[in-house]
Amino acid sequence: MKHRMLMLLGGTVMTALLGIGIVGNRSNPTMATEMAQTPVITNDLSALSTRFDRTEVLQDWQEFQVEGWVPKWEPPRIEDGRLVLQPKSSGWFEDNTAGHLYHEITGDFIVTTQIKVEGVHTPVPQQSFSLAGLLIREPRMVTQETWTPNNENWLFFSVGTAVPAGRPQFEIKSTYNSLSTLKISDATTGWMQLRVARSGELFTLLYKEEGAMEWQVLDQFIRPDLPETLNVGLTAYADWDSMAPDYPNYQTYNEQGASTQNADLIAYVESVEFRRPTTPRFPIATLDPEASFNPQLSQTRIRDLMTD
Repeated sequence: MKHRMLMLLGGTVMTALLGIGIVGNRSNPTMATEMAQTPVITNDLSALSTRFDRTEVLQDWQEFQVEGWVPKWEPPRIEDGRLVLQPKSSGWFEDNTAGHLYHEITGDFIVTTQIKVEGVHTPVPQQSFSLAGLLIREPRMVTQETWTPNNENWLFFSVGTAVPAGRPQFEIKSTYNSLSTLKISDATTGWMQLRVARSGELFTLLYKEEGAMEWQVLDQFIRPDLPETLNVGLTAYADWDSMAPDYPNYQTYNEQGASTQNADLIAYVESVEFRRPTTPRFPIATLDPEASFNPQLSQTRIRDLMTD
């Protein structure tokens, strides 16, 4: 039976938290010792960071493809020192799949991308659920013959337009065994930095608008079901309206694509950066040090999340 194995922790946490001092000595020495002994994978991820200034860098990335399924986007390309992602009418929802460029990452990570999403002829796409951003997905080896439903596990954080179409928005979505839950919030046009930080089962989603000095926390996911190794990278998808008539015929869509094509999205990506967090797993998702039994560690974690 499908059931929800995730929690959405709402609310925006302003970087003013960084100025909060440690109030009292409320840390638990035993808990702190246990967390310090938690195994941490320390190999550097920075070698995977990419600035898309030449075509050759695409050779270092893997692309989600299933033989016998039509591609859900135009081939990713480099133009004017930027990666260009242009999806066909497509989307990640339940068992529907779309485009994905990724690196395989084991352990905790912080991934950040600099991205701008536009319509083909307008500053904002004009078809519903047309967005691009970061996708973190459980690796899955399938063929056209072996594919089965109810086995998709992933989360994403994207920017573009959802509903109503033409309004700049974020979409965050979490999918457990092909059960998808999404959340939409207002965004801005122009360049945007998106960031996802993994600490064990906790995934923190942050953004920084063009010209802003501070990172903002948009939300968090708790996903203890996701494995140690994940495919971490980029996605772009567009035009739910053209997909809706085929829903929920997942197999036909995955193999043949949407029956009509009216995609209206181009995403430009300057870079994707990877690094390891500097703090170990901590069993509190709250980002306020005053609500933590180890305020010093919580404050250090906040600084790390918001460090460029």
